[in-house]
Parts: sequence; C-alpha cells; structure tokens
Amino acid sequence: MDVLKIEIVSKERIKPSSSTPTSLRNFQLSLLDQLSPPEYVPMIFYYAPPDGTGCRLQARSRIDCLKHSLSLTLAKFYPLAGRVRENRFIECDDDGVDFFEAESSLPLSEVLRQPSAEVMDQLLPSEYHSTTSSHDREVQLATQANVFTCGGIAIGICVLHKIVDGITFTSLMNSWAANSRGSGDPSSSPLFVGPSLFPQRDLSGLLPTLDIPRDKCVTKRFVFGESKIALLRDKLKEGRCIENPSRVEAVSALIWRCAINVNWIRKGSLIQSVLTQTVNLRARMDPPLPENCVGNILWLAIAPAPEIEPRAQEVELHELVNQIRRSINKFDAEHIRKMQGNSGFSVIIESLKQVVELVSRNVDIYRFTSLGRLRLYEADFGWGKPVWVSSAGLAFKNVVVLIETRDSKGIEAWVTLEEGDMAIFERDREILSFASTNSSASCLLLNPQL
Repeated sequence: MDVLKIEIVSKERIKPSSSTPTSLRNFQLSLLDQLSPPEYVPMIFYYAPPDGTGCRLQARSRIDCLKHSLSLTLAKFYPLAGRVRENRFIECDDDGVDFFEAESSLPLSEVLRQPSAEVMDQLLPSEYHSTTSSHDREVQLATQANVFTCGGIAIGICVLHKIVDGITFTSLMNSWAANSRGSGDPSSSPLFVGPSLFPQRDLSGLLPTLDIPRDKCVTKRFVFGESKIALLRDKLKEGRCIENPSRVEAVSALIWRCAINVNWIRKGSLIQSVLTQTVNLRARMDPPLPENCVGNILWLAIAPAPEIEPRAQEVELHELVNQIRRSINKFDAEHIRKMQGNSGFSVIIESLKQVVELVSRNVDIYRFTSLGRLRLYEADFGWGKPVWVSSAGLAFKNVVVLIETRDSKGIEAWVTLEEGDMAIFERDREILSFASTNSSASCLLLNPQL
C-alpha cells in the first residue's frame, strides 16, 4: 500500500442546536461514572463512496450534514457537550465537542486492503488519540471526518469513557445517524437513570488511582471467521467439557490462554493471571432497563485463571471458559439489586478492592471488552450502513476489544500487548489456526449494501 497521508483542513467546535435548560446545567455523575477511567475510547466507521460522478462534491455535502445532525444530537445528549468537574458532576454549559475535517491521499479501498492499527490511528483526532494522559483534557467527544480520494468517508471518534459505555456509544451513534437521515425518533431519546440507581459518593482517600498501565504497546487485529469459531466451540464441547460455549467465551478463552503461554515463554514460569470482562447490567436487571438508558451502567466480572497442576504444561481451555462464565453469571438480578442505592456502595467498593489487591500483587490482568450485539453496523447517516467498523491502536497493555464482523457471524479481536509479548503472541500456532492476522477489509466495498 502507498503511504497514507492525512491532512487536517479544518477544526470546528460543534455546539448543541438548542441551549440546555438552567435546571439541567449541573449533571450529577453516578457512582459507576465516577469509577470509570477518564480515557478516550476510539472507534472508526467506514462508508463506501457515492455512485457516479461528483464524488468529492457529494462528500462535501455529507460533511455539512454530519455537522448539523451532530448539533441536533448533542441537544439530547447534552452532558456530552459539557465539562466534567471534580469527578462529581458535569457542567452542562453547551461548550460543545470538536469536529475535525481531513482529506486522505488514498482511496478507501487502498486503506482497507491491509488495515493495521498504525493506519487506523491516522483517521482519529490526534489530540485525543495519543499515548499521553487524557486527564488534562476537557472535551468529551472529538470526531474526525476523513474524505478519501474516491469520495468515501471514515468517521473517526474518540469519546471519553466518563459517562459513555458501549451501549451509550451505540445509542449516540444511531441517534446521530437518525438525525442525519431526518428520521429522529423521540422514543429513542436518552434516559439518564444512572445517578438515581447508583448514587455518587465522596471517593476521596478511599482508593488509590487505578490507571490502566501504559507501556510500549502494539495493537494487532485477529479475525475469527464463522467456520473457525464453530471449530473452536466444537473443541470445547468434546467430552462434554462445556455446554454450548458462546462465541465470545470461546474466543476470549483462547486469547487468554495464548497470552498466559506468552508469559511462560518470556519468564520461564506461570504468573498468576486474571481476566476482567465488562458486563452490561441493563438486560440483567429486573425489570430490564431499555438500551436508551445511557451512562456507565456496567461493571467488571473478574475471572482468575485456575491453579495449574505441577505436571501440567498449560491451563486447559475449557477451564478458562468455566472461569469466565462463572464470573459473568454472578451478575444476576439479585446481585445487581444489591449494587444499587446507597447500600450498594459497599458491594461495589469490595469488588474494586479486589482489583486493587491484584494490582498490588503484580498479577497479570487482561482487560476484555465485547462490543458484540451493539448494532454498530446500524449507523446509517443517509448514505448506507458502514462497510466496516474498527477499533484502533491503544496505549494500554493487555487490552482486548472484541467487535462483531459485518455479517454478525465472526469476531474481530483487537489485541494490545507489550511489544515483546506481541512478537510471541502473533506467532502462536493455536491462535493462527483459528484466526487470520492479515485479513483484508477492502472486499466489503464490493457489496456495501449487505
């Protein structure tokens, strides 16, 4: 592939289309918001070029539409246009979000031919997607609209995790897309219920700051196709070890085991290991919350790797699946009820103290996030659904982001490890037997209406 060059041609502050009422100017964070890391999460949506001539002119019209519809969307998601203060509240002053317009030196098909995190990183607002800490930045959302020479567009987004989890992000994107199409649905307006369910607390002095460790990291994309996932699930079912393992369970366990093996190779011994998985609490509550309830309504399932017998060479895959399943199944309606209200503070803090203890003991923690079933591919701004949705490079080690493929049958795993670990991990025979590391995404442009 030729070298991709991205030129920023404009930067604009997008503000809500209507002023936030005085009564809503002080938005209280929930306890789960307070405990969420103040880091930017990247995501990129890729759209096919328009048919016919005048592609660049049509792209110009699309950019204008994106700006206008974003302004309309911020009027509903008004806290995102404000500024977080003292990790207690958001000052909803309608200061707005940043919108960058950029031009690419290549067509979209060339960029998708051999996609890599290093290339994807250029499609994101560099001020917000960097290895430096985000603690001193105030803008909660930044967007970069990249126009390719063919007229295709990639919308790169960095959103602060402080009040945005995966479900909230999907709601935001689909609301923005609906406004762009001129079909905004009032029934899908965001509901800010987090602060009433999980009241905020004074956290000063209670816990040490838990920053996700940064290192000299590498992010690689591993694509697990439908047939390979079926083989992996069949392997887990052998001998009735696991009953009906899910795709996410199977892929997560495989990646976790291979990461454990990397440590064995590099350090000559097995280091105690833990997997954390974000769990969406909405659907597990009684009654369930609708998906337009926004904010951080999630918590961490903590799965320790099982003890390994002295004669064993490695942990069994089905044992890891069992640990993952048990940790997530703890989040039933009764447990989530105990997490709520003023009395729920002690339940949540005890869970967090477990993580603090693991960090103090230098246990290897692998942080997994699954974005499956989040309707990311539904974000149609009026020119069709995205041909691809991707993550990008991260500066945090031992992080795995799982995204469904466009046909909803496979999984793309964006794995971030320390450089030395990745050099071994990406050559692991078991990983390579189930995943592709150089899968092209350009074929998705052949039928963008799928």
